[in-house]
Amino acid sequence: MLKNVLAKLLFAMLPCICLANNPGDSLLRQWQHAKIKAGYSSDTANITLLNALSYNYIYNNTDSSLYFANLAFQIAKHTKSIVGQANALINIGSANYVKGDYFVSLQVTSQLMNISQKINYNTGIANVYQLRGLIFLAQDNLPDAIIEITKALKFYTLLNNKGKMARMYFNLGLSNDELKQSSKAFKYLDKAIEIGKSISDEHIISMANNRKGETYFHIKEYRQALAYYNRVLASGYQDNWEKGFALSGIAQTYYALGNYNDAVTNASKSVDIALKMNSLWDAVRALKILTQSYAAQANYKQAYSSSMLMNRYSDSLLNDTKQKKINYLQLSQQRSDNLRLQKENEIHKQKMDFNRLLIAGIGLLTICISIFAVVISRSNIHKTALNKKLERRNKSIDLQKEEISRQNEKLDQLIHTKNQLFSVISHDLRSPFSSVLQTMDLIRSGELTKDEQELVLERFHEQLVSVTGMVNNLLLWANSQQDGLKSKAVEIDIAEIVEEILPVYRHMAANKSISLTHQPEGKKTAFADMDHFKIIIQNLVGNAVKFTSGGGNVVISYTEDRNYRIISIKDDGIGIGTEKMQKLFKVVGKEISGYGTHKEVGAGIGLLLIKQFIEANKGKLDINSEPGKGTKVLVYLPIA
Repeated sequence: MLKNVLAKLLFAMLPCICLANNPGDSLLRQWQHAKIKAGYSSDTANITLLNALSYNYIYNNTDSSLYFANLAFQIAKHTKSIVGQANALINIGSANYVKGDYFVSLQVTSQLMNISQKINYNTGIANVYQLRGLIFLAQDNLPDAIIEITKALKFYTLLNNKGKMARMYFNLGLSNDELKQSSKAFKYLDKAIEIGKSISDEHIISMANNRKGETYFHIKEYRQALAYYNRVLASGYQDNWEKGFALSGIAQTYYALGNYNDAVTNASKSVDIALKMNSLWDAVRALKILTQSYAAQANYKQAYSSSMLMNRYSDSLLNDTKQKKINYLQLSQQRSDNLRLQKENEIHKQKMDFNRLLIAGIGLLTICISIFAVVISRSNIHKTALNKKLERRNKSIDLQKEEISRQNEKLDQLIHTKNQLFSVISHDLRSPFSSVLQTMDLIRSGELTKDEQELVLERFHEQLVSVTGMVNNLLLWANSQQDGLKSKAVEIDIAEIVEEILPVYRHMAANKSISLTHQPEGKKTAFADMDHFKIIIQNLVGNAVKFTSGGGNVVISYTEDRNYRIISIKDDGIGIGTEKMQKLFKVVGKEISGYGTHKEVGAGIGLLLIKQFIEANKGKLDINSEPGKGTKVLVYLPIA
């Protein structure tokens, strides 16, 4: 597909008019002198003069070109000059193409083809194929465009029209460039330049240099691209069409190189030229580059203005209604071609009559073979349908087996976890309760002094706190396995909640001579379920105190990044061994649980619960630990 629609307008259409090389001012004076003479409308010489004037203005003033071409057509029609009408239609179609009005241009080609075929006017036929090729390019139909352009090249070669041959090679070069066939593109463009030099056609040379610059731009060889665009601007031959395209090419290259100031300068010049010659495609191309360059400079006001202007001109181009009419005209032309072929076939009709009986026999045989083929085909279709049905059932069975296997694995994991938890309950819960019963017996016996009773009650309280935490974790784990975790995240002040929780753990830390420090440093908000967050902090702070020896430190602090509020709980306790680190979040129970520095017990599911709660609140958990040096836990929660 074409990436830059304006690139398609670089195809120049050089009508075969003998006076085309005359200076415009001289032609205009000749016409002004001729139109005041008697018999102006009956003099066929004026047809040639007006067609020459029309061509002279095609690239610089399309409205003037159309004006003179229509005058030429009227005089040619009045004088019944078919060739004059054809040449005028060539100019009308070409000018409308340059102007960007493809619909009118295609209408003209249909009329031109009908006239040219009647008088076997190869120049007119060649121009029809050329214009159709260009319009196919405008519709992003490159394969059909190449076919039409190749037909045109064949006719121009027969006519030995080197100017047109050069342009067809140029067209093929452009088409291959847009198809990303850069090597072919350069070959055709070099051929166009070679022919252009042989006939001193500076216009086609400028066109080919512009297109070579565009091709180098497409393959990102930007310095080469600038060299060819500047070659066009430095040439002694200048016209608004090629100059405007070269300037927009330089602009897009500077934009690609990040030189936005030069991009704006050159794009602005290109816009002015395009609007001056009323070329919508060139205007849209240059305005697009200008808009992008202003945006890159952060000059959004100018970028917006350029964008609005670009959209206005874009909307003025070929719309959906015209596209339908184009399709209709193409169909009409195809029908016209078919009618011509039918007339040619009628000449051979008599020669084909003797084959009718043979054809009838072949037809009968074909019917029999077709019936047999249908029977075989239906049988194969039925077999295929049965095979597909069987295949679907087999796939369904395989999927069911896979699902059952996954459920069995999950069930095995749950059973294993359950067994581990029962082992924990039977061992680690029984010991604290036995200790409590023994303590109660001692108190009841009255053998303890008051100080001893207070010490025993303190230890009794510690045992109950530990057991309560363990039981709570077990209940939370059981609920999560049964109902699944559901988070009701709201905006909470995590520092305030931590401060509410800490008194219990400060008491525990004080009993172990551990320094428990909280560094809130102001309000810290995050999105999380409040109950989940409390459980997370209780477990993490409890673990830090549990596994820190007397005289140690536990520090709670806060940081943040772009997306998360980060709670850091750092201790200088006994740390976690490498083997245990590898099992974190994978197993529960005795395999992961351990005794604290004061022989505190746990269920071995606290970290698993923490991870599940954090993930349910769209957070992350990071644990760094080294045996003998302590542990640092980072909890990431979404910033409110």
